[in-house]
Amino acid sequence: MQNTLPSLLRPLLIALIFHFYLFTPMTQGSSLINIPLKSEMAIFSDETYAFIFRCLNKRLIPGITRGSLPLTRGQVASILMALSEKHKNREITLSKIDQKRLEALMQLFADELPVPRADFSKRRLHLLQSKGQSHHFAIDFAASQQAISRTNAVFPMAGTTHVTGLLPHIHGQIRNDLGFSTRVASYALYGDAFEDLFASETSVGILNRDLEFRQPIDAYFKFKLPWFQLQFGQENLRWGPGYHGALLMSEHPVSMNSIRLQASYNHLTFTAFTAVLEDRAPEIYEKYLSGHRIEGFFWDRIGIGVSETIVYGNRFEPSYLNPVTVYLFSERYIARGDDRSSNRSRGNLGDNILISGDARLRLVDNLEIYGELMVDDGDPIHDFHHWDTKLGVLGGIYVTDPFGSSDTDLHAEYAFISQYAYTHENPAHSYKHFSSVLGHPIGSDADDLWVELRHRFTDKLESALTYELERHGEGSVDKPHPANAPGDARWVPLSGITQSEHRLTLGVNYTAIGRYSFAGEFTQVWVENKKNKAGVNESGREIGLKTSYRF
Repeated sequence: MQNTLPSLLRPLLIALIFHFYLFTPMTQGSSLINIPLKSEMAIFSDETYAFIFRCLNKRLIPGITRGSLPLTRGQVASILMALSEKHKNREITLSKIDQKRLEALMQLFADELPVPRADFSKRRLHLLQSKGQSHHFAIDFAASQQAISRTNAVFPMAGTTHVTGLLPHIHGQIRNDLGFSTRVASYALYGDAFEDLFASETSVGILNRDLEFRQPIDAYFKFKLPWFQLQFGQENLRWGPGYHGALLMSEHPVSMNSIRLQASYNHLTFTAFTAVLEDRAPEIYEKYLSGHRIEGFFWDRIGIGVSETIVYGNRFEPSYLNPVTVYLFSERYIARGDDRSSNRSRGNLGDNILISGDARLRLVDNLEIYGELMVDDGDPIHDFHHWDTKLGVLGGIYVTDPFGSSDTDLHAEYAFISQYAYTHENPAHSYKHFSSVLGHPIGSDADDLWVELRHRFTDKLESALTYELERHGEGSVDKPHPANAPGDARWVPLSGITQSEHRLTLGVNYTAIGRYSFAGEFTQVWVENKKNKAGVNESGREIGLKTSYRF
């Protein structure tokens, strides 16, 4: 079964490689390269998404299906160009700061704009490049230096760590039909190297006890076909309306090897994929994730999305590659009749299906209300508190320029994930990749409240005040419902002794988009019932400084 996927794809790949030669030369604004969802992979990606989301919330541009990320450089360039044209024609009003940020982003994406490059590009766009009528190859390079100091016992380790980052990016496109991208973010940690800064799976070696290397990688190539785009390689998705987390698919795990199909038709976006997951348990030698999502945005005010994913292990199942199947129905015939899909000694049958529905509503300009509901097995309609009714809820508001304060953004978001959510009686079907949950990073048996107030004093100087309360019961993704527990057991919110962690952060950054960035943060942390032990309370602080430069 391990060779089934390559054997199925080989003829398709050969056909696709020849396909792009039959099409027209490259046009501006057609870039297929994705903008990373993780700031650790590329500087200025956060600023790009934040500006697009701000303009969407102010209804300066038509609504897009922002719950199906990432966006491509071509999509962002089209949005920026539309904003520029509307502002030039006085159809919309931008603050002076937003005008300057728009100009800076148009310089950063000048290669993709459907206008002469010289109109917007005031500096070198790439370290090296080769550009012709039917091709564009480029090498970009950025570097960063970071220092983080922690005190007291609320963190796994106290002291100071230094992080030096090198971020090369090799990318290109042939005509309008084939693009490729490789990002290798190499980070060296020295001093008191904190293990929680990067996923442990990104470790590539330790020269001595004071020097460690972490290397997250995104690498893929993408074909543009007449009706959809097809992508092969390592990258992450983000599904849902949340700004601080996502219940079903998030960018927090290390990137997964996957095959992804995405199609957009007017105000609809459809995504389907199959990915290879990894697990540290030696008995789990094969693990896969398949999923699909359809999302629509209507009247520039209402967005609706429906998603479904399935995890299955110790076998590859070609039936789940079908992008239009409904796992909730097909799994009954595919998995429950297959001995390999279950650990019958534990009484567990079937693969692990999760579904979610989400919506976002913008009845008035500058105010977005959104929510998401996830169901992981069970029957919440008939027995809401049965242990097998595993669910999560997320809701929030996003306000731009609240109370007449221009160049300001206010976010408030809450997420709750019930006991046993993301777990499965069969360890091969747990909802994680390596050690990270595929959905919201708080994991099972937890909730999180996040509030952020962000204000821009100039187009470069910005401050943010953030409060977060994260609470955990005694459950986790590695603690499924015990096999010997009563069948009528009930789940409880934040089971056992609850650990509560309060974080108050003041951050300031000075960023010239496309060139450099200086950022500093001060965080005060209070922890109650640390590690779910009653009466164990601690407090501490973290100070972080970071500078980044794009060559």
